[in-house]
Amino acid sequence: MSKSRVISERSRALVDGISKAVSIASRPFRALVHYYARLLISDFDVYVVGSGVSTSVEKYFESSARAITIAFLTSLALSYLALSKFLPIAISLVAAALFSLLIVLPLAMAMMIYVPAIMYRNRGETLESKAIHLLTALSLLAASGQTIYDVFESLPKVLGRDYKLFWVEIDLAKSLMATGTPVDQALREVARMTPSPTIRELFLSLSSLASIGAGVVELIHGLTERYVVKHGLRVERSVEILNVYMEIYVAVALLLPMLTGTFAAVLMLAPTVAGIPFDAFMVLVTLILVPIVSIVVVVMADVVVSRVRP
Repeated sequence: MSKSRVISERSRALVDGISKAVSIASRPFRALVHYYARLLISDFDVYVVGSGVSTSVEKYFESSARAITIAFLTSLALSYLALSKFLPIAISLVAAALFSLLIVLPLAMAMMIYVPAIMYRNRGETLESKAIHLLTALSLLAASGQTIYDVFESLPKVLGRDYKLFWVEIDLAKSLMATGTPVDQALREVARMTPSPTIRELFLSLSSLASIGAGVVELIHGLTERYVVKHGLRVERSVEILNVYMEIYVAVALLLPMLTGTFAAVLMLAPTVAGIPFDAFMVLVTLILVPIVSIVVVVMADVVVSRVRP
């Protein structure tokens, strides 16, 4: 057996051992995450699956527990090393344990619990602005006379690059139908998971049609018309928000330097402002604060526009 192969096998065994140790150590944290997630957020599985963080809530609990375990142990080790330089070993160990238990652990758990909810909301905004792509693809496939199962099998090819936006709903529907779940129940489950109101209405309507066997093309055309109307209203609200941002930008970029110049004329006899030389104060306002505010306004405007951009 070659030396490199022996080293590779030993490395693999070491990695497996560390993974098993972390898995065992993470069991208490997994129980804590499971308890508080169910307690604080109802339908936590909806946020996990619908946000695309994980394909199942159990897998998410497992990965979250491992991440919390690594964060806890890392915090404990680093805190102990930092405190042991100034304090006795016993006190350093107790202080590091208290810091990790009372600060790092709650923060890590809160992050693991609330991140899916935040990502669920953000993904819902994205899907709502891009839903027209899914409606168009479904309309084309439904017009060809395919069954609902065949339609979902063909959606990734028709959507192309847009498939990555809707992969959660499409893959969930395909997997449920492939495992023998009735089509109407599978579509209702997808409607429960998706964060987009338009896509939720689409899957609920498809579920009803799967039960009664009505026409899919007419349904999608009706949904498309309603979506266009709602999207127009969202664009109008976004324009109003952008107007507010632009007013703030104008006030900061134009009025602040003018007020600063007026302030300079008033304080000609007092060359400092709160102990800061007035020329430094002018540089701070005009060359630092104004650009920072401008960048913030541009970023916020881009976020608003991205939510309505089809």
